[in-house]
Amino acid sequence: MKILSLLLSVTVFTVAGYFFVIDFRNSTEMNYLIYMSLLVVLMLVCIVGVMINLPMILSERRKMREMIYNSYSKKRIANKSFDRQFEIL
Repeated sequence: MKILSLLLSVTVFTVAGYFFVIDFRNSTEMNYLIYMSLLVVLMLVCIVGVMINLPMILSERRKMREMIYNSYSKKRIANKSFDRQFEIL
């Protein structure tokens, strides 16, 4: 679910950035200013979504790498609490 949220944030950020660049012009119309400000707010929300989800995904990958190394490697480091938690030995 976190990966889906991250991909959705990146996709929406790219689409909003595309429309921001394509529709950018020098204008003082109120509708145009509201539209551009909404695009900016949407892009900021997407940046926050990426900042929230990316560290969580990276930390989960580190935990998985540690578990695979500790439990299945021939040069395994003995860790009694880890072995009890995953019932390896």
